[in-house]
Amino acid sequence: MADQTCSSCGGSGVTEHTEHTVETDQNGHQTPVTRTWTGPCSACSGRGTTG
Repeated sequence: MADQTCSSCGGSGVTEHTEHTVETDQNGHQTPVTRTWTGPCSACSGRGTTG
């Protein structure tokens, strides 16, 4: 079977990742934190193709 373009990243091999956490500041208040970064596609391991 031939490799097909990864539908998750559109063949680019990279996707935007988002992490949601709750952190406690120095005063003991909890604050929601969202971090976003671009990295290797988790569906195709950065290859851009599946199969």
